[in-house]
Amino acid sequence: MPHIAQSRPHSWVLKTLILCFVAIIALLPFHAFLSTWGGTEVGPLLVWKSWKEILLTALLPLIIFFLVQRPDIAKTLIKSRLVQLIALYFGANIVAAVFSQASYEAVVAGLMMNLRFFAVCILGYILYLSGHPWVERIKSKLPGWFFGVTIVISVLAILQVTVMPVDFLTYFGYGKDTIPAFLTLDDNPNALRAYATLRGPNPFGSFLLLPFALALITVFRERRNMLAGAALGLSGFALVLTSSRSAWLGAVVALAVLAVALVPRQKLIKIIKLWTVPALALVALFFWMAATFAPLRLAVFHSSPSDPHLLEGSSQIHLDEIVRGIQDVNASPAMLGYGVGTAGPASFYNQNANPKIAESYFIQIAQEMGWVVLALFMAISAIVASKLWKQRPAAIPVALFASFIGINAINIFLHGWADDPTSMTWWAVAGLYLWSDNKA
Repeated sequence: MPHIAQSRPHSWVLKTLILCFVAIIALLPFHAFLSTWGGTEVGPLLVWKSWKEILLTALLPLIIFFLVQRPDIAKTLIKSRLVQLIALYFGANIVAAVFSQASYEAVVAGLMMNLRFFAVCILGYILYLSGHPWVERIKSKLPGWFFGVTIVISVLAILQVTVMPVDFLTYFGYGKDTIPAFLTLDDNPNALRAYATLRGPNPFGSFLLLPFALALITVFRERRNMLAGAALGLSGFALVLTSSRSAWLGAVVALAVLAVALVPRQKLIKIIKLWTVPALALVALFFWMAATFAPLRLAVFHSSPSDPHLLEGSSQIHLDEIVRGIQDVNASPAMLGYGVGTAGPASFYNQNANPKIAESYFIQIAQEMGWVVLALFMAISAIVASKLWKQRPAAIPVALFASFIGINAINIFLHGWADDPTSMTWWAVAGLYLWSDNKA
């Protein structure tokens, strides 16, 4: 076994950690819906929105107790180079929180958003090292669970833009003070966007990348797997209905990565030589059609024919904010940022200044903590990608790798890792697999 042999396989502490870990993964796809409904019907909304962070904080004493009882696991954690870098990133966040220019509420929100996915990843690693049979059972059930959940939320997404009344979600607390009951393209009431039980079309599309990649791999290897086939078809259709260009980009990147990972090299080279020119021609034709025909123009550029140019609106805002964010980092003291909570979604809680939304998670990190800490985050990401790549062709590690590259492509243009269902689900599952190569 690649993990550490267990000394107390039936410890109540370990079982509690496992059950809470499973609860986090199981509830995250429905978190936005449940927290909005519960927060408006029962309240307080902030507690409902923060249940995962509250749970992880409450588990900290149990984790420490478990590591004291299992010094072998504690020693393995300390020696892991990846864990060391994550711990350094935690430290950088704490220092940046102490000296932050943001208000207390924004600092707390920023710490939660920046660290929660790494925290659940480390918890997953601890559980993996424990060697408890429940952990292996969880890993064996993950594909089926992903396919089932993906089918459910994809069907909901399809219904949302077809037959479901646009005000349906208002019965569950959706509205101007929580999450909009429906979203459209360029304020066009006939162009609804799907987002199911997630916070919006972009987070929904980002969340789908991991199960979409896993379903594709499974269908590629097991043509008769009906559950995976249904998950693949429905999630692909739901991705289209999000009208999320970032999610489409992430899906294309993930597909390209899967091709490199799964298709034999000689066959892949042959395909590239044969299809490069036709593919480029099709792409050129597609963009010409997108610029010419109103429905495609609205879907691809989020621009109506009456708009002055193709990039008017959200596209132009994205580009402008990215440039403005880079300038903001360079203007910070010693280019070390302005502190946790001063940028990204957490900055909406900042009572000391207006929100800073750079439309890029990577620039957000630099705005908060400077270019050096961004380099640290990139180093962590590089090690994660390398460890997953080395585990191919195992299905879940390859799906994690492809979706990781795709989600990071999304994060160039959005604050994707700040979304809890996507980030915490991906990193929780990664925690069970990252160290399966038996290396640091």
